[in-house]
Order: sequence, then structure tokens, then C-alpha cells
Amino acid sequence: MTVGENKGLRFPCECVSNSPGGYSDPWADITKRKLLPNGTKEQILTLLADEPKTLSQLAHALNLSPPSVHTHINDMLKSELLRESEEFEKRHPSERYYEPNFPIFKAEECAEFRTLCEEMAEELATLFEQRLTKMERTFNNTSLPEHGWKLSDVTQCLYANMYRRARTSLEERGLLATRAKHANGAEWIFWAEEHED
Repeated sequence: MTVGENKGLRFPCECVSNSPGGYSDPWADITKRKLLPNGTKEQILTLLADEPKTLSQLAHALNLSPPSVHTHINDMLKSELLRESEEFEKRHPSERYYEPNFPIFKAEECAEFRTLCEEMAEELATLFEQRLTKMERTFNNTSLPEHGWKLSDVTQCLYANMYRRARTSLEERGLLATRAKHANGAEWIFWAEEHED
């Protein structure tokens, strides 16, 4: 997007921009397209995290009318945040059970991953800290100090660009999955993690 002779700006997240992006987090389309616009849909996903449930079970748990829950379920099926559970044992052939259409990390299953992620995060933080002198030198060669900005004002931007470039590199190497295009045109990768007790 350009405005007159100016190139368009890239904001911290494409979820706050009308310009087509791809430079932000792979779940940004969920926000941009308002696929989880209210707490009810989030509550439905939370209720389905442990095991699939029917529309009537969800309505009872949420203390909402079945038609209201049906509307939310339909929206979430269209956006592919939910899917019908094929493997869950049904009591009646006509029952439909729903489950999240993305991975749910159980708290007890994540302990080993958490330790590994914390180790890698510490290595990344150390690397970032080691590059501060070089960042300061590069920053001082820009016009930003003349406008009253300090390096600390832009370190979040530098960090975001670093992790985005690392993600792109890992995607190109086949070590990270790329965004999947869904039926409604949204492109996203999504997951959820249980809170630790």
C-alpha cells in the first residue's frame, strides 16, 4: 500500500493493518478476521479442551440457550476453529460432538517442552544482550536520535524483526509449519495451552 509517493508502513502486527501482510505472527488472521470476537467462543473452546461435547452439553454448561450456542458452533465450524469429533464414542447415532481444530497442550504434558523452551529463550536473550553495542552503533547512524528517540524505544521492534526472520528461516528449512489456508480464506496456525495449576 502506498500513500502518494510514500510507501506504506508495516505496523507491529498485521492484525492492526488493512494491508495484506504475512510479516506477523501466524495466528494474526484470527484477530484480524475477528474469529474469536467474544468470550463465549473462548469459553466453548475451554469446555472442549478436555473432551468433545455436544451442543446441548455446551448450552447446559454455559447456561445459554441451544440456539445461541448453535450460532457460535456454526461460526466456529465455518472458520475451522472447531471440527466434528469423528473418534468420540456417541451414545446416539445422530449426536454430534465437537472439538477444537488445533492442538491443545495439556499442562502436565508440557513440563519437558517448557524446560527446553526456557533454555532456548535464555540463549536468545544472551545473544540479544551481546549485540547491544552493535545495535547502539547502528541506531546512532539513523535519524531516530535526532528526533529524541533512544535505543530502548526501538528494541521491541528489533526483537520482533529478529524472531520473525528466525521463524521465516525455520519455515524455509522445513522445521516450522507454515500458515494453513482455511475455507473462509483466513491463513493461520493456532494452538492453546492449559494454565498451570
